[in-house]
Amino acid sequence: MALNFATLMADFNGTAFAQAGTGEWGFIPEEWKLAIPGGTNVPVHHAIGTSPFANDGEREIFLKANYHWLTSHGIAPNTAYQVSVFRLHLTNQGLLCANLQHRSVVEDEYVQVLHQGANWADPLNDIPIAVYNQNVNKHYKRYGNAFNHMMSYVFLSRGHHFKAEYNELYDRLKSAAFVPTNPGFAMLNNEELFRLSIHAFGVRPLVDLALADKAAGQMISAIYIRYQPSTPISGTAHITTLKATLNQMTLEPWWDAFNHKFMNEITEIDTEVARIHAAPLTYHVSARVLGHNARVMTRPEAEAAFKRLCQFALGYIDHLGRRHSLAGQQAVTKKSGGPTGLADAFLKHVTSLANQVQMLLT
Repeated sequence: MALNFATLMADFNGTAFAQAGTGEWGFIPEEWKLAIPGGTNVPVHHAIGTSPFANDGEREIFLKANYHWLTSHGIAPNTAYQVSVFRLHLTNQGLLCANLQHRSVVEDEYVQVLHQGANWADPLNDIPIAVYNQNVNKHYKRYGNAFNHMMSYVFLSRGHHFKAEYNELYDRLKSAAFVPTNPGFAMLNNEELFRLSIHAFGVRPLVDLALADKAAGQMISAIYIRYQPSTPISGTAHITTLKATLNQMTLEPWWDAFNHKFMNEITEIDTEVARIHAAPLTYHVSARVLGHNARVMTRPEAEAAFKRLCQFALGYIDHLGRRHSLAGQQAVTKKSGGPTGLADAFLKHVTSLANQVQMLLT
């Protein structure tokens, strides 16, 4: 018995609750590729909000094509069905793009597939009813864009869709977004969800969709707050985190003296952060896959200011008892080479001052 596609679309449409410098892999497994049925009209440029499908018949063919492409390359049927539904959800929002330059990729991860038998209506192309799960359709209707928000955030802040060390981060983001842990089916693991399912779209269309959702007020709160005051950018975390630390320092009674001593360096950091916030994607370590010809580097003056101030920042963060809790602190630690005697001395000095202030207040 074959899947009734009309039932799936009723679920999906809301009647039920709905390397260096490139960031690309040198080898793309076949199962990562996006199956494009022969005859599909793929737009030259992705158009967020505009479906490439004329009707549900075309959506059904797309779903069938991806399901059979995945299962023919070793993906288990239930996994293939989930991946195909998620791909359909994203494709329906205007992510298809025929032009590699517009997609900002080198490797073409689209693959044209043809029907079996006489046409796509031939039973040979049917998806087995055994893999159909109404809960899957509801799940990706409700959380599909949220998953893309998560991947876009991780790519922008870390530089990759997925690494094994990102599992904990993705799990925290899903928990913060109230994604159910038991939705009535065995969910995709993070690698299947954030790489196998969506790698073929290219980073640029996926990020464009996430930013369009943000602009429309439709980005999940757990991610939206991580885009404030600007899009997070891999490659500049040491500068932006230093700025956040300096902002916190302004609340201290000794700030005026510190600011007077390091006014030039603080001004350089302020200037650089303003430049990053004005055009954040251009600073990304993989700026090219985000649609920019070359990455903009932080100015030497800002890097020199960072070297002058970073040990004070590390000492101050330790004073707050927030070791590795500030987003990006690991970048400061790595870029600075780690705490030195200066950081330890500043920590002791700040702690001593804090204790003196506390004594005066009690």
